[in-house]
Amino acid sequence: MLLFTSQIFLVLSSSSLSWTGPEGFSLIGYSLGGGIAAAFTSYFPHLVDSLILIAPAGLLRPHHIHWTSKLLYGGLVPESLAHWLVARRLANRPKAPSSGKQVGPGQAGASEVPHPALAGDSTLPVFPNRPGISVADAVGWQLGHHAGFVPSFVSSIRSAPITAQHDRWRLIGSRLDAQKAKPEDKEKQREGLKEGKVLILLGKDDAVIVANEVSEDAKECLGDGLDARVLAGGHDLPISGSTDVVENILQFWGTASKA
Repeated sequence: MLLFTSQIFLVLSSSSLSWTGPEGFSLIGYSLGGGIAAAFTSYFPHLVDSLILIAPAGLLRPHHIHWTSKLLYGGLVPESLAHWLVARRLANRPKAPSSGKQVGPGQAGASEVPHPALAGDSTLPVFPNRPGISVADAVGWQLGHHAGFVPSFVSSIRSAPITAQHDRWRLIGSRLDAQKAKPEDKEKQREGLKEGKVLILLGKDDAVIVANEVSEDAKECLGDGLDARVLAGGHDLPISGSTDVVENILQFWGTASKA
């Protein structure tokens, strides 16, 4: 987490806005960013006022990690070979959800499996008026134009809080319990969250972050401090279901004034 924590603090310190005031800031993390956001909150509770996780990493059950991923990211093969293999998998675009066919250039071969970071809805347009720009397109562009993309990608995955973060999440849960139990204790309130809960939004058809598994494991860690909602969509929920995601976030933030 040291890598990601340093990056967050660099962003905060370079901003002209005061993000570290008495109330802190709202933190929204998606996918790998969800695992990072939860871990950051567990280490720096006074800085985070509200925590929202969308299809978050952190509690991914180990059996979902294929042995090839363990091999590639575990430092068990030469670095140059790991980079080549990861780039090859990232270049293999996922199947488009509408047609079931692989689309676009740069495929590594239909017999190969796309990288888990690219789901079926990764081919959906990010902007309605720009159909040629999707997550898969952005990855392909970076593969073709940035020599440092794959090494950075591999390094990030190796350092990421993807699995076995239960103790960090339980720490958040214990602080939320203390916040609820001692409303007169200002320190407990500062260590808690404005809504008294963590909002987790999950995709019903997400094959990467499985909704019922994450809901179950997050409930064990956060207890009554969990507000889990399953929405229509896959792993790229913020793209395929952006309206639902925003509406749920705004509704969740609105509960703070009623608490």
